[in-house]
Amino acid sequence: MKKSIGYYILMALTWPMQLFPLRFHYVISNCLYLVVYHVFGYRKAVVTENLRNSFPEKNEHELKLIEKKFYHHFVDMFVETLYLTHITKKEHSKRLVYENMELIDDLYAQKKSVICITAHYGNWEFTSLLGVHLKHRLYAIYKKLNNKMFDRFYKDIRGKEGAILLEMRQTFKQLVLDSKNGELFFAGLIADQRPLKNEIQFWMPFLNQDTPMIVGPEKIAKKINAAVVWTELELVKRGYYKLVFKLITDDPKSTQEHEITKVSMKYLEDAIIRCPELWLWSHKRWKHKRENTSK
Repeated sequence: MKKSIGYYILMALTWPMQLFPLRFHYVISNCLYLVVYHVFGYRKAVVTENLRNSFPEKNEHELKLIEKKFYHHFVDMFVETLYLTHITKKEHSKRLVYENMELIDDLYAQKKSVICITAHYGNWEFTSLLGVHLKHRLYAIYKKLNNKMFDRFYKDIRGKEGAILLEMRQTFKQLVLDSKNGELFFAGLIADQRPLKNEIQFWMPFLNQDTPMIVGPEKIAKKINAAVVWTELELVKRGYYKLVFKLITDDPKSTQEHEITKVSMKYLEDAIIRCPELWLWSHKRWKHKRENTSK
């Protein structure tokens, strides 16, 4: 894909970041927080409403603390992601550790492909290093951005260490084809987005709200009988993360309808309750209401 002039300008602007340690850039992040939160109030109304509806038991003071922590993390993610464009593999490895990686190796030994369900939690761009450690073919599933510069930017980060970028609408066809050809793959799908209104097939309680769910990962897993794994990116300390793998099932065809979706979203809900500021609260997750849809 041809890279735009804007893309090269962005790369030139971020190049000097490698000359300074990440802790220096967090000073900039602290200043950006003041601008994003206190001056512009980026999507503050959406964040406030989402938090109030998700945690009705918390008072306004508690919700405001979560809100401020979220914006601090949100700006940190932006700075960290820019830093990742030029980070060395050695430094990246120091900043991302793994828990239960042997689970993925065992599934490979069993000749099982993996559907990995994850979410907009932590800084998911840090997981771009995963391909270095996998024996499976790694697919990073993504949704194409309208802005060509940032679409290219994020694709380059995610494919930096060998991941194959696969656009969402191509996913089902490609994974079924790989399965037929005996190719073992690890496909990472972020599954906490809001589904399109005309594609809603399943609702469930999530964070005290009736929530439409994406069921694509479950359907793909059942079609090709791939193991399903939940991954959670825990924040160890500023700039350091731990990627945790949890097996949902290695026999998806034996599960009940929507069982995989329910389990994965329960894992996400538990993670959000433990550390709410790490989730992407600025997303209009509950825009659709059941009474306004056919499901």
